[in-house]
Amino acid sequence: MPLFKRIERESTLADSVSRQIQALILERQLSPNERLPAERELAEQFGVSRTVVREAVKGLAAKGMLEVGIGRGGTIVRSPTAANMTEMMTLFLRGDERTLDYGNLIEARRVLEVAIAGMAAERRTDDDLQVMRQILAETLKIGNDREKFVKWDLEFHKALARATHNRLFSLFLESVNELMVEVRRLAFTTHGAPARSYRYHRGIFDKVEQQNTEGARAAMRDHLIEAEVTLRKALEMDPESSPTKAKSRRAASKH
Repeated sequence: MPLFKRIERESTLADSVSRQIQALILERQLSPNERLPAERELAEQFGVSRTVVREAVKGLAAKGMLEVGIGRGGTIVRSPTAANMTEMMTLFLRGDERTLDYGNLIEARRVLEVAIAGMAAERRTDDDLQVMRQILAETLKIGNDREKFVKWDLEFHKALARATHNRLFSLFLESVNELMVEVRRLAFTTHGAPARSYRYHRGIFDKVEQQNTEGARAAMRDHLIEAEVTLRKALEMDPESSPTKAKSRRAASKH
């Protein structure tokens, strides 16, 4: 029995080929590191042109499910990874950045991170707590360094997500965090931002350490309300410094 089935004639032949190969990878009928048949052979088995096969393979390579070799390397099957998924979600959100409503982004973050804080309080280990203690210690050393502020703010929220021991939380948060970098840079322009960040993070940590689920959720909710107020203050100080405009200026300065 041939592994690949002939494709019925329709307008999206490449999509049909792509879906079939993807299903075989997810079902492990095509194993990681396995080499696909040559392009000509795939075209014959599917009953389509080599151009269709090439387009399908290109799309799956963009998803991180295939790796296209050069010369005689052939096309290799790759397993989808959390990193691949995070990158795709981030690219999707960035693609709509000019019309992206950051209010919606903050709203989604509020729902996600309150849940994360509560679950981290339930499931955290001693190792998780030690990582968070180290991050809090680094937060105290930020001074006037904006990029360190952004880094350690992100790291604390990532550590909380890892403490849930649910990989999906880390994946979802990572995609949003990439877009929240500019928001954090704006927050730094307001007076006392590092000190406020430390105070709220410390409050969340204390509840997580105590395994106080509702306390951790409430502390995170308070932190995110404060973060929204800080963002509004930053925008009032400089209306032209919206996250989207800031990224546009940064990109333009590179050309």
